Amino acid sequence: MSQFYLQDSRSNTGDGLMFWALGGGYTTNLDKAELFTQEQACAHRETDIPWPKDYLDARAHLGVDHQYISLDEARDHLTPGCTVVLQIPGHWNGNDIALARWPIGHTFRFEKAHHLTFEAAEAIGNTPEEAVIWPLSYLEARARRLVHKRDVNIKEALQGTGIEMAVPRKQRKPWQRPLNCHGCGRFISWDGRFLNNCRNCGANNCP
Repeated sequence: MSQFYLQDSRSNTGDGLMFWALGGGYTTNLDKAELFTQEQACAHRETDIPWPKDYLDARAHLGVDHQYISLDEARDHLTPGCTVVLQIPGHWNGNDIALARWPIGHTFRFEKAHHLTFEAAEAIGNTPEEAVIWPLSYLEARARRLVHKRDVNIKEALQGTGIEMAVPRKQRKPWQRPLNCHGCGRFISWDGRFLNNCRNCGANNCP
């Protein structure tokens, strides 16, 4: 039986899609997202989008949420010869930290971060304002699977499932809605009511 994640399309965290979490609430962490049958996934709000589990799992990557890491904790893992990665301060994708890539630039994908030894990182001489040294093993244990919106396509994902996405109803602007004269009920224009009284009954329709 096919399983589905259910996205709450009303908001994302950075580029990360937000899903219904197991036990309530919402999460970007696929491993904490609730799984639904196709029937269950299609029985929710218009703003909820069903994504096939296999499709998203194949396009997920690892990201590190700054809320779940601590430099004080990580220092115990910085030992001679250990493998580290470098965080680039001031760069964020939602709650996710940016990590240095080789030979230049940064990435929010943990698996693409440049690995080096603790000694090599210290030899670079960067200040904490330029780069923060994190033990690879420490971040690896705290990285979680998530999906960026740019990496997925709902039409592609739902091919062959029989699910058709509902077309969102366009909300009319106040000035696009039909307006009736409060005196005789005839249709009047939104702007015209400020210029003239009703030509039929003479009622003043200004607010």
